[in-house]
Formats: sequence, structure tokens, C-alpha cells
Amino acid sequence: MATLILTLPQTPLHAASLVDYVLTPDGQSVGQASSAPLALLPGFGGAAAKNSFETVLLVGSAQLSWHQVTMPRGVSSARLRAVLEGLLEDQLLDDPAALHFALAPGGTRGEATWVAVCDKAWLRAGLQALDAAGFSVARIVPELVPLDAAESATDHTASPVGALLAVENEGQPLLLHSSVRGVVAWPLQAATLARLDWPVHARLQAEPAVATLAEQLFERPVLLQSRAERVLAACQNGWDLAQLDMVSTQRSRRFKQLNAAWRALLQEPRWRPVRWSLLALLAVNLVGINVRAASERAWLQAQREALSTVLTSTFPATQVVVDAPAQMQRAVAALQQGSGELGVQDFETLLSAWARAAPTASPPSGLEYAKGQLRLRGLALEPPALAEATLSLKAQGIAIRPEGADLLLRSAP
Repeated sequence: MATLILTLPQTPLHAASLVDYVLTPDGQSVGQASSAPLALLPGFGGAAAKNSFETVLLVGSAQLSWHQVTMPRGVSSARLRAVLEGLLEDQLLDDPAALHFALAPGGTRGEATWVAVCDKAWLRAGLQALDAAGFSVARIVPELVPLDAAESATDHTASPVGALLAVENEGQPLLLHSSVRGVVAWPLQAATLARLDWPVHARLQAEPAVATLAEQLFERPVLLQSRAERVLAACQNGWDLAQLDMVSTQRSRRFKQLNAAWRALLQEPRWRPVRWSLLALLAVNLVGINVRAASERAWLQAQREALSTVLTSTFPATQVVVDAPAQMQRAVAALQQGSGELGVQDFETLLSAWARAAPTASPPSGLEYAKGQLRLRGLALEPPALAEATLSLKAQGIAIRPEGADLLLRSAP
């Protein structure tokens, strides 16, 4: 999916602010790279264009400070910000309540982890301005991140002193130093070089706009890296600064993205084939469900008619068929009673079945028989014996149910 990467200006963002942007079709190559006011950015005012790419917000290194802390174990998400404020209180110059914190991805409690810090009001105002312009930000990424000590130890191409990059930052050339100790932004001037004491053979990169100045100050050639290339690399670092009190804002942006995508699917001409396909699929499913339901109804009706035929042919005296199985059961019971045979619900049948199922059980203290049910009083069995008797009675077509200290036997339905 195409990605629009916007760099948040250092000054408060408004409609006339110039915003640096990079539009990449695949996240690997640069499609467009320029600066424009909000109203002239790609996709402004067009829902179709906005829905065709993801918007990522880039926060410059000059706006971030980096701090390493060891998070205690067992800290819940609700207390995370309060714990961070306590850990960083002595390292911050501003009031912690006015700052936004973001933890490194994959940070583990009990181990040292990086925390990115920036001005909360500035970041929130930028997000609100972009949201008002119709840009739903999916991620917020830092321009540079500290080097990982483990990776730098195994990566033989990485410089042991880190990476140094000269950039043109809104008319103020900066020197960015990324290392295992964090990311620092200094003015690109001779005093900085004297303090930094950068090794002669260490890698030095620069944007084309400040390459000449960097070569003059360092007195050696530099490797060119365009701003667009650096922005693309920043989107691969895995960070997302939308954390803690920015999570609700992130969820709101994603909800708006889904809502916009749904409106586009319903209204835009380019999605018309998809809409027709979905409608056709729905219609086919409805027709199939109705055909299946009609087939099931016909099968059930045939079964009812077959049962009714068996009932009327077996018992010709039956004139009206209401519930064929129940009527047939009553007719069979009446025949058995008239012929003197014992039925499955008779007292003798139930008692005989119990004697066969539990021959070693103690005799009950009392017997009650009513409406085809035999109650054995004072005959509570142990669970193994009850389970064995239940299986034996089930094989004889009789169900058993414990009721307190009694057992209730009846013909299984």
C-alpha cells in the first residue's frame, strides 16, 4: 500500500504551514518528495485519494529527547505513565505532565529500555490540525532512534561510535548523532566538531543541502543521503510514538480510517464492481437458503405423513392424527393393558429392571408408584454404583434420576 509520510514542523501547525512530505508507492522507493501547505498536500479534499494510501507522521530528532530507564516488573498499563514520570523526574527540564512518553517496541520489564520524550501539546496540536484537514495518521515515528547494543555488536558494518548525519532542519543545519547512548542533535558548526571529536575513518553522511558545509567543517568527503531516503528509513524502525495518553487518539484516527474506507466502498465509482459482486453473492446465498429451507420443510412433511400412515394403518380406529408418535404409544399401551401384558411403564417392569441393574443394593425403605414412575425411597447410592446402575437401566430403556435420598425410575423417552 502507498504511504504518505508527513514531517511535523517545529512551529505550531496550521493551514498555511509548509509540511515536508514523501509519497512512496511501496515503502521502498520515492514517488514524490516536496514541501507544501496542508491544502496542497497529496489527497487533500479528496476521500478517494486519502483512502488509497496510509498516512505516517514523522517527528524530527530536534523535537525528541531520549532517556534510558529500567521499568520495574508488574507495572500495569494504567500506572505506566506515573512510573515513567517518577523515573525520569530528575532527567527532565520541563514539567513531566507537559511531556509525552513513548517506550521502545518490545521493551521488557526489569531490563533497560529507551523512552522517547517530546512536548505533548505540540504533538497533540499537530495531530488535531492534520485530522481537521482530513488526514488520519496511522503511525507516529521518530526520525532517528538509538542504536541497539546487541545489533551493533553483531553487525560488522556498524560503526562502534554510532552514525553521524548532517541535515538541513528548517533553515538551521543540524548534526545528528545516533549511538547506543541515544540520539543527540547539535548545531552544525565548528564548535560542535571540536567537542564531538569524530574519528577520521568513521562514516559521515549529509543531506545534499548541507553537504558542502559538512565537507568544509570536517575537511573530508561525506556520503550523500537525501531527505526522502532518510524519511523512508525512519518508517522501518518499528517505533510508534502513539502510546499512553495518545492511544485513544490513535484509536479514533483508525476508526475514522475505517469509516472513510466504508464510505468509499459504498459511494465511489471505482468500487462499483465490488458492490455489484457483493450484492450478487448475497442474492445467491438468499436463494440457496430459501431452496434449502423448502427442501427441509418438504422432507419433514413427508416424515409426518409416513408416521400418520403407519398410525392409521396399524390402528384403524384412529380418525384424527394430531401427534402420531404419542397417539401410537398410547394405543400400544392400551393394547398391552387389555391383553394383560406388562408395559415399560408398569410397576412390575420398573421394579424388575431395578433388581437386575443393582442386585447387590440394599432394599429401599419405601416404594411409591404413580403415572408410570417408580420412586425408591431411602436408597442413595455411591457414585460408582449409581453410574453402573444407570448404564444397565438405560440398556433396558429405563431412565434413573437421583432426588435427594431417593431414586426415581421411569421409562426413557
